[in-house]
Amino acid sequence: MKKGILFLIGLLILSCGVQKKVIQDPYVGVYEMTIFDVDQFGDIPITLTINKEASGYVSKIEMRGEAATNSDYTWEIDSTEIENETISIEAYVANYDVYLELGLDEDEISGSLMGMYEIEGKRVPTKK
Repeated sequence: MKKGILFLIGLLILSCGVQKKVIQDPYVGVYEMTIFDVDQFGDIPITLTINKEASGYVSKIEMRGEAATNSDYTWEIDSTEIENETISIEAYVANYDVYLELGLDEDEISGSLMGMYEIEGKRVPTKK
């Protein structure tokens, strides 16, 4: 009986010390980015959020800072795909169909809007 109780206590102590290692998707996260030198707008600060669902990746883009308060434009995302380490997002904003092609290097993200406007940014740290 004593051996059984000691075995259970030991098992309980060992099980508390084991941590499950969670594999995190490197693309999922929130990124603060800037689209540089857009005609008639200048630099546009945006926030990109990428999540993974059963059907694949989904994203959301919102204006930040002064661009958010002085603009009525909203981003409607048509698709988000990740292939060969390239994030491709098709969207609709300001009566235009646009696309973003982005690459991720750890927490740094960069690429282009429509192949014409440079985009740079970084991942926003998440609270644990």
